[in-house]
Amino acid sequence: MRPPFWKMAAPREKTAGRTPGGPDDNQMYIYVADLTGRTFNVFEKHANWSLSPVKVVELETLLDNLSVDPVTEDIWIGGHPNLKKVFRYDPKDLPGSEIVRIQNILSDKPIVTTVYANDGSVIQASACAAVYGNKLFIGTIFHKALCCQL
Repeated sequence: MRPPFWKMAAPREKTAGRTPGGPDDNQMYIYVADLTGRTFNVFEKHANWSLSPVKVVELETLLDNLSVDPVTEDIWIGGHPNLKKVFRYDPKDLPGSEIVRIQNILSDKPIVTTVYANDGSVIQASACAAVYGNKLFIGTIFHKALCCQL
């Protein structure tokens, strides 16, 4: 079912993803990573397509794209320690990479972990991360991809 009209739900946020909010699949949450605000936001989507804010988690990196592990429902986010280095690329001062994992996002105390961090010597400007089995795949804006053992 499509909403009867389009409206701005969260004007400041830059990157959004969604996933069912639990085993019953009747409740839907919209996950939003605010790139410049360094926050991860959770909204509940209602039957009339309105959104209600549920939670804001402040993080220490600039957030890019997110993915949700379909098995654990952990959230994986590609991040940038310094966005200026991404836009003003200098091979002598490389943009770093960070991957953040959020576990139990709907609980009172979600667990936030920096799973991967690098100064750009291995991988530059990570934009996304996804997990498959015990492997972490990291994609970038303009560099290579990386596969890590978890």
